[in-house]
Amino acid sequence: MMLLADIGNTRIKWLAWEQGQVRRRGGLRHRGVDRRRLGPQLWGRLERPAQVWIANVAGPEMAAALSAWIVEAWSLEARFAHTEAAGFGVRCAYAVPSRLGVDRWVAMIGARSLTRQVCCVVDCGTATTIDALSPAGGHLGGVIFPGIRLMRESLYRDTRQIPAEAGTVTLFGRDTMDGVWGGTAYAVAAAIDRITRQMAADMGGPACRLLTGGDAEALLPYLEGDYRLEPDLIFQGLLVMAGERPGG
Repeated sequence: MMLLADIGNTRIKWLAWEQGQVRRRGGLRHRGVDRRRLGPQLWGRLERPAQVWIANVAGPEMAAALSAWIVEAWSLEARFAHTEAAGFGVRCAYAVPSRLGVDRWVAMIGARSLTRQVCCVVDCGTATTIDALSPAGGHLGGVIFPGIRLMRESLYRDTRQIPAEAGTVTLFGRDTMDGVWGGTAYAVAAAIDRITRQMAADMGGPACRLLTGGDAEALLPYLEGDYRLEPDLIFQGLLVMAGERPGG
C-alpha cells in the first residue's frame, strides 16, 4: 500500500493506493493546528504503507513535522516531490524551476499522463493557477490569481461594512453576503473561462481543460467552457512519479 498526500496552503488531502485502487482517503484543514499533532490525526489508524509520496506547498516546517512522525510511526522516509527542469514527460517553463510551486508541477505531470493534446491545467485552491501544456509536454507558462476564499477574506479584512458571513452564490444578491459570494464565484469563473480560452487560441487549440483543486466542483456550475473535472490530479501525478502509472 502506498500513501499519497497533497499538502496545500489550507488543507491536507491524502489517499491510500493499493493494487490499482483507492482503498482509503481523508483530509483536514491544517491552519491553526499544531503540526506535531497532524500525523496522528491524519494517519494514526492507518496501517503501515510501503511508500509515502507527498506534494507539499505549506513550507519546510510542515515537511519536517510530518517527516518526523512518519519515521517515528512507520520507520519510513517520506518522498517529497520537487519541481525539476524536466521529468515525467513535462518540461518546466521557469528559468529557475524550483520557483514553480510543486503542486503545479505534479498536477501537470498528472495531466500529461491523461492527455497528449493542448491542455490547460486549472487548480482551484487558495490561489487559482492555470498552466498551459503543449501536446509534447512543454510547459508554456501560466497565471496565478486569488481563489474564491482568498477574495472573500480580503473583502472581510479590508472593508468595514462587509461581515464575514456565509452567503449564496447568485447574480442578484439582495444582501451583502450574497453579493460577496456571488461576485467572487462569478469573478473567478469568468477569469478561468477567459484565460483558458485565450491560452487555447494562442496554442492553436482546441484545448483539454482539466479542473482540479478544493473549489473545482463548486465552481464548475458557473463555468461556460467545457471542463474535465479531475479532483485527484495531483495524486495522479504522484503515482506517475512513484512509477505506478506510465508517464509521457
